[in-house]
Amino acid sequence: MRQPDEVVAMLRGRFSASYADWARGKGTWPMRISLRPPGTAERSASPVECHAWAADWASYAGPGVLEHANLQFSTGTHAMPKTLVLQRPGDVARAHQDDLDTWLRCGTRLTQLESAFPGARFAGQVRRITDLAQADYDRLVRAVAWLIANPTSGMLLRQLPIEGIDTKWLAKHSTLVLALLGDENAHQEADELPLSKKRKLHQRLGLRVVPELVQVTVLDPALSAQFAGMRHFAATVEDLNRWPRQPATVLILENKETAFAITDEFEGTVVLHGHGFHVDQYARISWVSSAERVLYWGDIDAPGLQFVSDLRGLGVDVRTVLMDVETLHRFRRLAVEGTLPQRTTTPPHLTTAELELYELLAAHAADHGSGLLLEQERLLWQDVYPILTESLTG
Repeated sequence: MRQPDEVVAMLRGRFSASYADWARGKGTWPMRISLRPPGTAERSASPVECHAWAADWASYAGPGVLEHANLQFSTGTHAMPKTLVLQRPGDVARAHQDDLDTWLRCGTRLTQLESAFPGARFAGQVRRITDLAQADYDRLVRAVAWLIANPTSGMLLRQLPIEGIDTKWLAKHSTLVLALLGDENAHQEADELPLSKKRKLHQRLGLRVVPELVQVTVLDPALSAQFAGMRHFAATVEDLNRWPRQPATVLILENKETAFAITDEFEGTVVLHGHGFHVDQYARISWVSSAERVLYWGDIDAPGLQFVSDLRGLGVDVRTVLMDVETLHRFRRLAVEGTLPQRTTTPPHLTTAELELYELLAAHAADHGSGLLLEQERLLWQDVYPILTESLTG
């Protein structure tokens, strides 16, 4: 025999799990909840408890309509509650004030958005729209309305005349913005590189992206002469593509500190460094793809190998340095806890040796619940610099 509070808890669970679908017209109605009325054995052994249960339901003040069944007791036939029937989602929501507030807010917002943005696509977004704080919801409406009215503004994000809209806000709410604009593929690919996401999003919104600066170290004095002898500087991809003299060897470093540790000169060599998660920037530099030799040295961890795979996937024929099982074993004492693999699939563009390292790291993460990280700057310089030098000159 289900008690009223038990059924109310059940209704709350169903509402939480399904209200977003109900708001889009899904679900089967009416909803019928069996109250599990007492069986023959219960009516015979515990008639007082059965009637007390029925009395509890008689005082039930929650949503729905009770259906009864005439059941036989030793004292005769008595009507017992059998089923609670709820005709529509709003009835389920009335089981608790918080759920009713959620349902009303959901309905109000969807009605407003459907009216304001007829081309909007709400699949998978109803719950997020409903859960938005009122200030964020208001910003969302203002942002989408402005973007529809100004589809090719060419403005920077911070130039938009919308209070409260900045880079972090847009990154957090981009899926909702795209859905209200009617994009069929509002959900971005999980494995897409962060900077690619940002660039594509701004392009879709008709906005201009603030140029990302690439950190550069020029190891060849003949090359640095075209930059007034500067060895270290930062420039946009567009500026780097205008170089009159271009390097034959490109060394990409995940962390910028390592670049400053290289003090020797190497003919025809340039170091690009410090971009980590934004490795797609490097692939946009024309002379990186056309260089005679491209080397990559990054941290020994799952993300580092994902960066390597990303570069190759973007068309850069890169060779890794000091990123193998032998290096990990040699300096294992210097490794620390790192992040777990960020993607669910194995990077597709790894060599056999790199794949062996990745599988070792993935196995460690599975066994310990945390990643393994050997940062390149932790490696003993006197041990690794000769290996790096050989890779640059060999």
